[in-house]
Parts: sequence; C-alpha cells; structure tokens
Amino acid sequence: MNRGLLMGALMMVGLLTAGAPVQAGLLDVFRADLELTVVVDRIEGLRAGDPVEFQDNDGRREIIGRIDAIPDAHGGDPVISVHIEAQHKERVRAGSRVILERPWRSDGAARISILPPAGQPDTEPMRSGAVVMARSPASEKAERMTEQVQRFMEALGERSQMYLERFKDEIDSGRLDRFMDQLDETVRSAERYSREQKERFTREILPELERLMDSARRRFKENPDPQQEEKLEREFRRLKEELAV
Repeated sequence: MNRGLLMGALMMVGLLTAGAPVQAGLLDVFRADLELTVVVDRIEGLRAGDPVEFQDNDGRREIIGRIDAIPDAHGGDPVISVHIEAQHKERVRAGSRVILERPWRSDGAARISILPPAGQPDTEPMRSGAVVMARSPASEKAERMTEQVQRFMEALGERSQMYLERFKDEIDSGRLDRFMDQLDETVRSAERYSREQKERFTREILPELERLMDSARRRFKENPDPQQEEKLEREFRRLKEELAV
C-alpha cells in the first residue's frame, strides 16, 4: 500500500475514534475478537460453529460469538475454544458466568450462554486467553440461591440486634401484647425462609429469643394473665416448629 494512503487511513481512524463513542461495529475491522477457553463437563452436543449467546439480566438473548474448535483434551478436562465478536466483547466481563444447557434441542445439541457477573456490574472486560468454567443451569440456580441466602443473612445480622432490642423493650415496658404481635410476624416470615435461612436463624437468633421468652414469663408471674401467657407460648412453639428442619 502507498505509504501516504496508509498514513491517511490511520489518521482517519484516529479522528473517528476520538471524542464521542463510535457506533458499535463501525471500526470492528480494526479490533480483535475475544478468544476464550471454556472448560466443560463433556463435549457431547457441542459442535464447532455453534453459536455462543449473551443473556442479559432481563432474559434477552443475542448471538455474540461461535465455538471455534473442540480440541483433544489428552486425558484432561474437556474444553472448547470460543470467540466473541469484537463488537460484543465489552459485554463479557471478569466474573461473567458461562452456562452450558443440555440437551437444548431434540437432536441433543447443547446451548452455550454467557451471563453478566452477579452483583458485579463494574468489573473489567475479560481478556483473550482467559479460561472459564461452564456450569449447568441447575448449579447456576443453586449458586444464585446461595447468594440470596448470604445477602439475607448479612442483612439479618445487621438488623438482628435492633430486632432483639425492640423485643426486649416491649417486654421491659410490659407491652407483652406488642411482643406477641411481633412474634407472630416473625413466625409468618419464617414460613418463607429457605432451609439455610432457618438454620442460621435457629443458630444465631433463636437462643436470644429463648432468653426473651424467659423474661416474658417472669413478667406474667408478676402480673398473671393465663390467656395471654398461653397465646405467647403457642406463638413461640409455632416459631420453633417452623424453624425445625
């Protein structure tokens, strides 16, 4: 190519890429695709040329790349080589999740999807040469459930002291009816807890509630009210039965 033409082309690229963002795809000829290695459980249902999809948080899907090759694993973990087209590679970030769904079609074909990082919107773009472990939809769902439980428990840990102090204030002030109302709310909330949430509540919150119940019982001895006392004991039994796993 004529040296003057080459310099002119490079200057034009510089002008186009300066300032405002360039429309996706305009200069993709000057950009490299993203090359990834994906570790899979087995290669059945996967073929070179099959699409790689991006699934956003709303469930929308778009083809962003292809399987390039399925190299011989030589006795190791099976892997596939994929490329993500240049105009889409910014969507694949560190922490992105690769989901291998099989069988997806009646012919046994599998589907490869890339999902955004969970709770990490500002991670760096993934770099070519990265090795990513593919997961099944079931393991992905289990991990999401675990993350939800962890977030719940972190929030519970932050709120538990206030929650217990409120209970204690009601008992110390003699407002046992308010204490029972809050205990009833706790029982109804516990009905929606997962197994892990119930185990954590039982381990970290229930012992303190037991001590608060002893305080409430002492209050009833000072000011007997058999009906209210029986109602309180019944609510507390309901809570423990609900938490039993």
